[in-house]
Amino acid sequence: MQKRYENALNDFLEQVVHEGYASVEKWRLISWYEQERFSVGIRQDIRTRLAELIDIEKGVVFADEAGQIILIREDILLKKDE
Repeated sequence: MQKRYENALNDFLEQVVHEGYASVEKWRLISWYEQERFSVGIRQDIRTRLAELIDIEKGVVFADEAGQIILIREDILLKKDE
């Protein structure tokens, strides 16, 4: 993770915490991490950072759709289905 993008990533994660989901352009997220693709390492880092912000019992779901990475808290998904 490039240090200069820490705040942007934190804003993304805060949106997940407060709204239950957030999206960011795939190319942007990949560039923050200086990677060529959306890797398992990126997913693990995001999960670790998010776990530091909130207690996630159910976890999070990553969706890669139309050039966007969408992160959704599983507890939000379960509430919609009930």
